[in-house]
Amino acid sequence: MKHQVLDCRGMNCPGPLMATTKQMQKIKPGDVLEVWADDLATEFDLPAWCQKAGHTMLSKGIRDDYYCYLIRKKSPVQEAGGRK
Repeated sequence: MKHQVLDCRGMNCPGPLMATTKQMQKIKPGDVLEVWADDLATEFDLPAWCQKAGHTMLSKGIRDDYYCYLIRKKSPVQEAGGRK
């Protein structure tokens, strides 16, 4: 399992969500993406997107002056609707 960081600080909505979506397509199932953002909308957008897309929001919090999210990409079993 790999851990990558995506720095979206300075981006306005919908930039962080679009960048996160694009990066999640590049990583493998089970890998974790750490997203840094300072746009207030991410506090609502990213958890809702994770739920809709089937990814797991492992944590969300505030570091210094930005939000930090840990998102695990859904597994192939989840992608197949519970079947392999």
